[in-house]
Amino acid sequence: MKISALCPVANAVLLVAGLPSIAQTINLPSSKQLVEPVPGNPQRLNNLPMSMAVSPDGRYVVTVNAGYGTYESQYDQSIAVLDTGTGAVADFPDARTAIRAKQTLYSGLAFSRDGKHLYASMGSETDPLGNGKDATGSGIAVYSFNEGKIAPERFLHLPMVQLPPGHTTRIVDEKESDKGVPFPAAIAVIGPAGAEKLLVAGNLTDDVWLIDAASGNIEKTFDLFESNAVPATYPIAVAVDRGEKRAFVALWNASEIVELDLAKGMVGRKLALLKPSDPVARLSMSRSPIMTRSPR
Repeated sequence: MKISALCPVANAVLLVAGLPSIAQTINLPSSKQLVEPVPGNPQRLNNLPMSMAVSPDGRYVVTVNAGYGTYESQYDQSIAVLDTGTGAVADFPDARTAIRAKQTLYSGLAFSRDGKHLYASMGSETDPLGNGKDATGSGIAVYSFNEGKIAPERFLHLPMVQLPPGHTTRIVDEKESDKGVPFPAAIAVIGPAGAEKLLVAGNLTDDVWLIDAASGNIEKTFDLFESNAVPATYPIAVAVDRGEKRAFVALWNASEIVELDLAKGMVGRKLALLKPSDPVARLSMSRSPIMTRSPR
C-alpha cells in the first residue's frame, strides 16, 4: 500500500493511501451519512497520542500515547508502532506508567540515528528524582527497537535544576524553591550515530538541555527565562535545521519561537507569534514547529 500521509487524529492514526478505495454511503435517520470504509483507513491507538516519529528507513511510524490508557493496555500508557508496509499497528504498554504511577510519558519522541533505539520523554512533578522502586522519576526512557518491536532498555535520569539567583518555582507542594523540576518535553537527535546528542526541551524549567545520549550527562543548558517565576515560557517543541547548526524552540506560554545557535552555544533571535494582548487570553502558540526542506 502506498502511503502519502500519516496523521494522529483523536485515538487513531490515519493511513492516507495513494489509491482511493470504493466508498459505500449509508443514510441515517438523522439526515447524516456514514461512509464506509472510513477514509484514511484509521486504526485504533491507545489514549492521547501526542507525538509521532518516523524510523530512519521510513518503514515504521511510532506514536507516544500519554493519556489515561485503555482497557486493552491495562490502563498503562504506551508506544505504538505502525508498519507502513503491512498497515499493522502494534501497541507496547509501559508498566512504569500505570494508572497511579508518579511519572508520565510526555511529548518527546525520537529515533536514534541507526534506528535501533527510541528516546521518549518521561516526567514527574511529584517525585522527579524517583526512588528506584515504584517511582522512575524524570528523564529520557530509552527503548530498543528491532523490526517493529520495542522494549525498555535504560533510563537517562535528569537532576533537579539549579535556578539562577532571583528565580524561583512553586511546582512541588506550592512551596517556593530555587530548584527547578526537570520535566522533558520534545526531543531532537543531533550528531553522528554512535556519538549522538539529545536536544531536550525542559518544559517546567524554561530551558533546553543538550544531553549525551550514551551517558545522560547534560553538556549544555540554554536558558530561556523571561520571568523570575519559573516556569513562565514552557518550552514544548524543538526543530533542528538540516545542517544541525541551528535549532528552533516553541515557547508555549510566551507565544514565541526562539533560535538557538548550536555551534556557538548561544540563544539567538526570538520571533513573536501573534501574542495575545491580554495576559490571560487564549494563547496563539503552536506546539509543533516543523523545519522545511529548504536549505535556508
